[in-house]
Amino acid sequence: MKLSILMDTFKYLPLVAFYGLIILFIYLFIKDKYQKQHAILKTHPILGRLRYIFEMVGPEFRQYWFLNDKEGRPIDRDTAETIAKAGKYANTVIGFGSKRDFSKTGFYLTNSMFPLNVDELKADNEPLIQSYTYKIISETITKRKEKRNPVQLKPWYLTDDEAIVIGPEREKPFVVKGLVGISAMSYGALSKSAVKALAQGVAISGGSFMNTGEGGISRYHLSRVYEVADPNKELMDRLSEKIVHFITQYPNSSNFDLEERFGKGVMFHVDTLVKQGVLKEKHAPLIFQISSGLFGARKDGKYDEETFLENALRPEVKAIEIKLAQGAKVRGGKLPKEKITEEIARIRGIEMGKDVESPNRFPLFNDIEGMFRWITHWQNITGKPVGIKVVAGDNHSFEELARYMRETGLHPDFIAIDGAEGGTGATYQEMADSLGLPIYSGIHILDQTLKKYGVRDKVKIFASGMLATADRMAIALSLGADLIYVARAAMNTVGCINAGKCHTNLCPVGITSHLPHLEAGLVVEEKRFRTANYLRTMREGLFMLGASCGIDSPTKFNRSHIVIREANNDVRKIEDFFYLDPKKKPIDLEEHSEKKKMLS
Repeated sequence: MKLSILMDTFKYLPLVAFYGLIILFIYLFIKDKYQKQHAILKTHPILGRLRYIFEMVGPEFRQYWFLNDKEGRPIDRDTAETIAKAGKYANTVIGFGSKRDFSKTGFYLTNSMFPLNVDELKADNEPLIQSYTYKIISETITKRKEKRNPVQLKPWYLTDDEAIVIGPEREKPFVVKGLVGISAMSYGALSKSAVKALAQGVAISGGSFMNTGEGGISRYHLSRVYEVADPNKELMDRLSEKIVHFITQYPNSSNFDLEERFGKGVMFHVDTLVKQGVLKEKHAPLIFQISSGLFGARKDGKYDEETFLENALRPEVKAIEIKLAQGAKVRGGKLPKEKITEEIARIRGIEMGKDVESPNRFPLFNDIEGMFRWITHWQNITGKPVGIKVVAGDNHSFEELARYMRETGLHPDFIAIDGAEGGTGATYQEMADSLGLPIYSGIHILDQTLKKYGVRDKVKIFASGMLATADRMAIALSLGADLIYVARAAMNTVGCINAGKCHTNLCPVGITSHLPHLEAGLVVEEKRFRTANYLRTMREGLFMLGASCGIDSPTKFNRSHIVIREANNDVRKIEDFFYLDPKKKPIDLEEHSEKKKMLS
């Protein structure tokens, strides 16, 4: 009886669905026809809705179907794949050759006829990094089966002799043995899970560094990871034995993992085990960034030296960076109110429920002389290196800065140069597209201006702006950079799919969202190893490129190691395009190429 009733019900379902659709179309027709907001819906009811559907799914179709592997912006498919391979498999091997369009003008590295062997490189490969990589078991059109395996990887550090020393004059200089680090991305712009994964990844990789971004220092930046250093040492209590056993099973577990497993009070025991030499503790060396909003250095909306010192004197902080500008927005940052949690508001010293826009300019100074007063003051009271972050606007952007350095003897310990390609958070379209010069031009202008005034040896140069792969990094080093920042590449290592929703709090993979159900998509215990693998793989790539160019360390890349190949097959050294003489205007690469086409 029940079965027959059920069968009768199913018999009428197609009819119900048919009339339901007719009713829905009539409703939508009336609603669209008499609404006053959208012209296309008013003139083409129902059909006009297809336009909005296609508009909404257009970016995904272009990304996955229509754009070729080198066309996507800001990250093309090949670059994203390289980052993913470096993070998951700790290599960047491809098959069947490059997809680069070799007919276009571009930079190339100059290979040596007699490259160096690996054993001739000045690389420090001890101790090995305890990490995880994936092995593909099977792959079909709908799924990929992979297995995660523990591995020990060579770290590819610089040797002590080749290490980059930032602020050698300071009481606490910053010694860097890994040329690649994480660029400025705030807690606020990023979720706490993303900050944890990146900070722990840097700690695992060793040698690298992490910029806090302008949002201040959170407890997630201060993440610790642990390895067992002396498994044979006699332990005093049962809890200590459990902790050591857990970390033996799960190397590079974090303080958050341990607290979740053993409770909040466990860190007292962990610290004791570290002091006894049973455990080894690692953290990310931090560059504490301060922007025009003064987050992390303010109280009641104004600069507060006690708050500044509380953060700047943390042992994890190795240097302080004053952000004057960044590539995506040559002004202060913007944090939409949708992304402000109570914790973020407390760290930044801001109100809930309001968009936060940092002032265009630093409130503490408005000229070179004023800026140097603060640089010098902070160098003196912290004993740590202090630098600035800038963007080149034209060939003369840094003339006044370099001249002042020569005349006074004062100098920042480093200068971070960002390119117009940069930008991971919220900004305005007109700023992102048209303010500031691309990174290669910026590096060249900064390096040459400092050399012209005889002060280049006083500062180290960090470069950032879509330098996501080892070859781009090598070109940046050849043009004059000392160290490399990566931001969006780092986001890719923790799962970014380039959805472009960073400013909405609706990031589908939880990297820039503070909504719990979205943030849960980012599994810190897995992604931190991808960040670590990416950093060490980029360092290895730099060493291998250096070997191919005949140098034993990537610190020795210089302008002789790059050429510009033009569309007409001319090959020129950089000196043919760029001049140190201030009376001669440097030739713009794209402009020069266009002129040659016209003449020919």
